[in-house]
Amino acid sequence: MILLIAVGIFAWLAVQQFKYTPPERRRKLILQYLLIALALAAVLLAVTGRLHWVGAAVAVVLPLINRLWRTFGRHLPWIAPLIAKHAQAKAEKERAKKANTEEQASGHKAQRPSEPPLTVAEARKILCVSADASKEEIIGAHRKLIQKFHPDRGGNDYLASRINAAKALLLKQFDQ
Repeated sequence: MILLIAVGIFAWLAVQQFKYTPPERRRKLILQYLLIALALAAVLLAVTGRLHWVGAAVAVVLPLINRLWRTFGRHLPWIAPLIAKHAQAKAEKERAKKANTEEQASGHKAQRPSEPPLTVAEARKILCVSADASKEEIIGAHRKLIQKFHPDRGGNDYLASRINAAKALLLKQFDQ
């Protein structure tokens, strides 16, 4: 009975902590809770005789090894490059995510400095539309091309940016 009350209190505290944890840290918190629950279950099974004590010891030691790896890994010179590489990849991913969010907030992607400026004739040529094309024709041609050349579908960023820039330039004429 006391064990059930202790588990209930622990669960209530865990839920309260989860509520007030920022969303980006919740995944890590859930993983910690799962490891603690696994260790407690292993100890309980070992105490009741349903799990050999060696299995319980391994289940309890695994989370400790994980924490030690992170703590002492920074101090071992041969592990430091691996950790640094992982941290750099994570930072780049965060930067890309932030840039993407800023891009969506501004509503358009800034043209790269290495790209030459686009003329109206080039924009029409890229989208394969005539000089008297309507707004709907431009949007339809853009949709057709971007589906074909989008980076998520095997295209590349440069082509997608040029297609988007051509659409923006041609649609700007209708807004004036």
